Amino acid sequence: MQGSAISGFTFPIRLCHSGSVPPESVDEIDLALINALQVTPRADWSALGRALGVDPSTAARRWDRLHRAGLAWVTCVLGPALHGGYCMAYVEISCEPGAAEPVAVALSARAEVRYVYRLTGEHALLVVLGLLSPAELAGALEHLVEPLPGVRSVRAELRTAAYGEASRWRLRSLEPSQRQALGSPSPAAPPTPVAVDEIDRELYRLLHEDGRMTYAALADRASISEPTARRRLKRLLATGMLRPRCEVAQSVTGWPVTAVLRASAAPRDLDSAGRALATLPDVRSACALTGPRNLLLVVWLRSVEDLPRLEAQLTERAPGAVLADRAVCLRTLKQMGRLLDPDGRAVGATPPNTGPLTW
Repeated sequence: MQGSAISGFTFPIRLCHSGSVPPESVDEIDLALINALQVTPRADWSALGRALGVDPSTAARRWDRLHRAGLAWVTCVLGPALHGGYCMAYVEISCEPGAAEPVAVALSARAEVRYVYRLTGEHALLVVLGLLSPAELAGALEHLVEPLPGVRSVRAELRTAAYGEASRWRLRSLEPSQRQALGSPSPAAPPTPVAVDEIDRELYRLLHEDGRMTYAALADRASISEPTARRRLKRLLATGMLRPRCEVAQSVTGWPVTAVLRASAAPRDLDSAGRALATLPDVRSACALTGPRNLLLVVWLRSVEDLPRLEAQLTERAPGAVLADRAVCLRTLKQMGRLLDPDGRAVGATPPNTGPLTW
């Protein structure tokens, strides 16, 4: 663990293993393995090996290599059963010259900060926070964001609806036969909030660290029996309290450019526009926000030159939405708890904010 000092406080940052795998050395089998884990993040190595046509030990060895290099990782996030119980805020920050990077690094060290994007345009940073209430957001802005040296102005909006999550974005590396071999995902049961305790919260913290942690390792780290770890985790996943997801360094995906688009839609068109745009393959996430620019999209593109093409698709797919602003991401510093280097490799992690995991 290493600490990061902010305004007199120190917050723990877990350093990830650093590997020496250059992005260009990732091959098609590696990408297919990552794609398979996007579909089934906790599948066993036998199932993954059968789908990919490789020995299970080969699949495990390849994953260990990718994971140690920070090129791919499985984490765990709060599931749909809890989405209505906390407050997601999207905060645009403009900074004095030279201050954007230190402000971004300082905010990245906080558990409640989910994403940190450094952007082109008027606002140098877009920061996404997960909190329990608007009142908590007010406190975070007053005590966490606004006092940071170099912050010039802050504009925050609350998410009112989520149309597409980043966990649904997929590489397109699997052959149809490989997808079929993985099997069809079980139909998701309706999210059902259930009572949780400190053991459940500890399982969440451990899975946030490594979403493929075995039941035996979970049991050992949480000081419970393996059957208890298995039973509790299956319950948390089945009820939609938690959701594992596989992430990948953007530099190896073939879609190395991130853009953030803001649009305005009339209330009668907002829901249909959001749902339509969330289905576009390049869209990582789509949500409705408060404020006049009430639709936000985060997209991954093959090049900056693809941005006009995507904007044309947006106009065609959702004629009721008017594009209001666009920015290209110069660097993503944090992505769902992982600290990233300029190539998008995971180089550290902050503990998850377990506050929303209460019932």
